[in-house]
Amino acid sequence: MWRTLMMIARMFGILLLVVLAAGSIAVSAEPPNEQAGTDAYVRRMTEATRAAWPALAEFNEVTRVFADVQLLTSNGRRAWLMNAHGGHEIDMAAVRALGLSYGYKSFDKLRWQGRPAVFVGMGEALPEDELLRLKDPQAVPELFSLATHEAFHFYAEAAWAHHPDAERSIRYPAVAEPRLYRNLMIRHLLAAARGETDGVARAGYWYRRWLDEHADESTDIRNTDRSEGSARYVEWVAQLLALGLGPGTVEWQRLMLEKLSLSSRTEYLAADHESYALGALAGHLLDRRGVNWLPRVARGEMPVSILLGSVVPLENPPDESLGRRLREAIAETNREAAQAFEPFLRRFNDPAGQRLLVPQGAMQGSFGLGNTYRIAALSEKIETGVDARFALSDGRIDLRTATVASHVKEDCGRKDFYWILALSEAEFEETAEGRLRFERDDLQLDIPYPLKSSQDPRSWCVQV
Repeated sequence: MWRTLMMIARMFGILLLVVLAAGSIAVSAEPPNEQAGTDAYVRRMTEATRAAWPALAEFNEVTRVFADVQLLTSNGRRAWLMNAHGGHEIDMAAVRALGLSYGYKSFDKLRWQGRPAVFVGMGEALPEDELLRLKDPQAVPELFSLATHEAFHFYAEAAWAHHPDAERSIRYPAVAEPRLYRNLMIRHLLAAARGETDGVARAGYWYRRWLDEHADESTDIRNTDRSEGSARYVEWVAQLLALGLGPGTVEWQRLMLEKLSLSSRTEYLAADHESYALGALAGHLLDRRGVNWLPRVARGEMPVSILLGSVVPLENPPDESLGRRLREAIAETNREAAQAFEPFLRRFNDPAGQRLLVPQGAMQGSFGLGNTYRIAALSEKIETGVDARFALSDGRIDLRTATVASHVKEDCGRKDFYWILALSEAEFEETAEGRLRFERDDLQLDIPYPLKSSQDPRSWCVQV
């Protein structure tokens, strides 16, 4: 009898160990090497945040928000919280309840335990090239840089004055001349950062040409120049602060110049892409002059205007080789844009086709975008290369490198910003379950059948 009881007890113990081991595997769900890499990456993120954000809060009155902002990150299995004071792992169940996307470099604005936070996704596994890059002791995690950049947009810019008539779109067909002028501004400002005495005056000449000859673009792009230019510079400042460097030191200047040089090598084909480099260059040169420029940007000025607005311009010849390359590249971009427009516009203008209006508020997390175009014949903007996910109460819409329209409308009972999907008559058929469901290369959709717009017989409103 005793022997039988001992055998039963031993078998129960073995079974219990198996159950516990299975539970352990289910919780970690990460191979040991991958988990070690994740833990090391999170440590680097935490160290960067703890070193940089308190110093960034003291850098300028506009960046004081970084004393209070939190950084939340997760790979879908584990989650961590960090801020100016340090960081720690947190309960994954609480993060999962937020319904966030964990894709690498996805981001979102949220509040965590009543305080402002920015979320960045780590992806299921960190990219190999990012892990290799961090073998350099002076490298800073990309996710820390992204979180800093987006936190600046979310919180530092919250009270900024914004020009209501400004926009980020490209007038189609795009022309090369304003691109040449702004690329020349970038090159001459980089020369000034490297010590060329008349670099700012030379940049000032092309700045004046751009303002005088392309006034519409200078009006359209001013919010983007302010926002993205400032955010990029603050992001780079945070990277240097994370390394323990002090503003104005020799090493600070050397590393900042490296970053400026890399960004200035690109031959930019869109005004909003130039905004990052122009803002960072202008911010750096203004800082070197001791100008407190960020509060002026918050009140409505562009960084490059603060730097070049009062400069006596020095006339200088254009770079003919650069101009030729830009003209060729923009001609090709126009051809590619036309190819992207053609199937969309065919559906959009088809009298039998339908237009599905999806409100901006339904978008979940971050999104990707190629270019935004203005076409003379349309009141809507055309958005190309859109990657986005919309979460509705009983369904979802996924866009995959899609071409869509966008516009502020009142068609669905209230004024809102809408993403407009052009669907053919066949795609708009209602299923027996009362749903709209189909898939094509650029779009997957499964939602309750939409409601007809009160304003336009071809427009339909998703049920949010």
